[in-house]
Amino acid sequence: MTLSLTSAVVIWTMLLPVDSRSAPVNNKPPATQTKKPVKKPEKKPVKKPAKPPATQKTPVKQTPTVTKPTAKKPEAAETLPGKTEKPVEAEKAPDSTKPVEKEPDTAKPVDTVIEPDSILADDEPANQMVLNHPWDDYAPLPLLHERFLVFQSARPGSTEGHDLWYSHNANYRDRTGRPQWSVPLPFAFPLIGNPSDTMQVQKPAENPPGQFSVNSDGFEGHPSIVMVGSKPVEIYLTSRRAEGGRQGYAGLNIYYARYRNNRWSELMHINEINGDYDDRMAYVTPDGKRMFFVSNRPGGYGGDDIYYTERDMRTGLWASPINLGPLVNGPDDEITPFLTANGQKLVFSSNRKGGLGGFDIYISHWNGLEFEMPLNAGRPFNSERDDEAFKLTDDGMWGYFSSDRRHTDAKGRFDIYRVAVPTELIESVKLTLTGRILDASSRLPLGMDATIHIDFELMTKVITSKRRVKNDGETIENNFTTDLYTGRSYRLRISAPGYQPYQTVLDYRGVIPAGRKDERIFYLEPIRKEATYERRLAGIVVDDATGLPLPGSTITKREADGTAVPLDVNAEGRFAVPVRNDERFAIMASSPGYVSQEQSFTETKELKEIVIRLKAGKDTNPCEAGDPQCIGNERIYFDLNSAVIKESEMKKLRAIARIMQSNTGIRIEIQGHTDLTYRGPETKSHTYNQKLSLDRANAVKQRLIELGIAADRLIVRGYSYDRPLIPVKDAVKGAINRRVEFKKID
Repeated sequence: MTLSLTSAVVIWTMLLPVDSRSAPVNNKPPATQTKKPVKKPEKKPVKKPAKPPATQKTPVKQTPTVTKPTAKKPEAAETLPGKTEKPVEAEKAPDSTKPVEKEPDTAKPVDTVIEPDSILADDEPANQMVLNHPWDDYAPLPLLHERFLVFQSARPGSTEGHDLWYSHNANYRDRTGRPQWSVPLPFAFPLIGNPSDTMQVQKPAENPPGQFSVNSDGFEGHPSIVMVGSKPVEIYLTSRRAEGGRQGYAGLNIYYARYRNNRWSELMHINEINGDYDDRMAYVTPDGKRMFFVSNRPGGYGGDDIYYTERDMRTGLWASPINLGPLVNGPDDEITPFLTANGQKLVFSSNRKGGLGGFDIYISHWNGLEFEMPLNAGRPFNSERDDEAFKLTDDGMWGYFSSDRRHTDAKGRFDIYRVAVPTELIESVKLTLTGRILDASSRLPLGMDATIHIDFELMTKVITSKRRVKNDGETIENNFTTDLYTGRSYRLRISAPGYQPYQTVLDYRGVIPAGRKDERIFYLEPIRKEATYERRLAGIVVDDATGLPLPGSTITKREADGTAVPLDVNAEGRFAVPVRNDERFAIMASSPGYVSQEQSFTETKELKEIVIRLKAGKDTNPCEAGDPQCIGNERIYFDLNSAVIKESEMKKLRAIARIMQSNTGIRIEIQGHTDLTYRGPETKSHTYNQKLSLDRANAVKQRLIELGIAADRLIVRGYSYDRPLIPVKDAVKGAINRRVEFKKID
């Protein structure tokens, strides 16, 4: 068959790829394309011009073309925005059996590319060959743990332009294996089960009976679907009002449809968000409450910026969009936002300077107040070409993205790739630890409470395993439960009077689905003691007026024959007394700044605990007399939300400094504490108070250094609100919890 030059030009232009990030190109030769005027927002001058809006065509780029022996080609063709370094590749027509010829590789060699600071590294991404086509395949959206993949494609189908397609994974139950994708089909609900008579809404003459489709002969792309269980309830996508007579504004709009009363609604544009600019690429969080999207509206920081909005779940209306600011958005373009499941990381693509080339994938961490400066994901996620539209599977194990990189399995300009998620992107989820504490000898629950310390970095969580007893006093269990988070490694320590301390590591790194429980049994070895001792009796020494513990006390047991037995007092003012059946003994207690006393006891089964209450002496400052033991009793108090040392507390610090100067072998641990009055988000309260407790401890350390104490004799620890003296949330009653305490280190 002989083609005229005019026919060859028309056919060749129809095969040109379309920008997956924007509206489609009309099927006309470049010379006949019309450019629509674009409103230009007022912006700060930038060195590099922003990408033109999606409704304006990119100027034709003159590039050499590949000549086929069967037909002539035009001398110029349109290129995608941002593809100025790459030659246009000759694409194969859908019905062609001839091999595709490509331009010589003119991109910069790999070994000459400057690598950005990278935070990710893992196996090479795998081209999902069954899903891809010589035309653009873009914006992959995995659903139901990779059971389905919905994506945008420019491939030929029942409708023209960019449409939504989907594929089923026959191997979705194997979360570590390779997916087995079916041949993609034009997207339509339902994905699971049979269609219903009421589901069909749009174009009943064109859709299969009982199905709901959003595709038209125009542009549909960037899907985001809200699921409830395994059922979709909302779909969001990018399109234009010109497609199928839809409502909306000039440029690209974000559209959505809802499933209510067993029926899908018509596609509607979001009036609160869209405007006479390009608003697109919406990502709606799984709870349907938050949306991140891209817009080139005025007032941004570059060509395309990422915006954020929240929905009032009572009215269904979205709030006015907010620009994510200059840390995320820059003078270039930021596109395809995605928020990880617990909101910790924002993943998007940008063509900012410093990347590997074209659009790179970036990751920004949420610090509780804002998204931080993004970091380039590095190789293998990014390449010298465009890498975009990254999304995670529901369980966070796998990532999908689109790229036009050079790859041995590449089929077209943009292909869909799958990659194992590295440790840095694994979501931290809540995990419940439950423990039973048993005596290693009897295999029975302990007859007393046990203290559990859980350490993570500079934080320590302290909980108590409470015993439960029957009415006759027999112990039936000694259990504890606490919530921890995955992605971390904890050190767990268990202690109880009369037992050897126990410790182990709880390693929760790696992919752990939400809602999991870690159920364990811990065995404590009894401390072997003389046969005449039947048990160790718990005791505590406290301030008589406040009931607060006095860890700097000296406790001595005086037995019936006059033998004095010194007892260790821990940081909580607690001690254990070795006793025999029917033994008569006395406890002598003294503490700096307090009046000493002695009490007599007789060991009986009913004697559960010894409480020694000491009255304060004339001088209320325990360290004024210079006794080194006073350090454990001293406390420095702070105002609400403050780490500034009050002048009234300086007298205590000067006394401690004098003692340490006279006793050069003393080293101390400075322990910062807070109260429970934080009013911010509950998920951020511990982190905020952990920092405040460390600030208080460091303030005391700095003041002691200024008073002449060497820094290597001072260690700081922060305990947030985990060790309240009085467990209340009232700011007045809990003022005593806003403190710094001291512990002597041998």
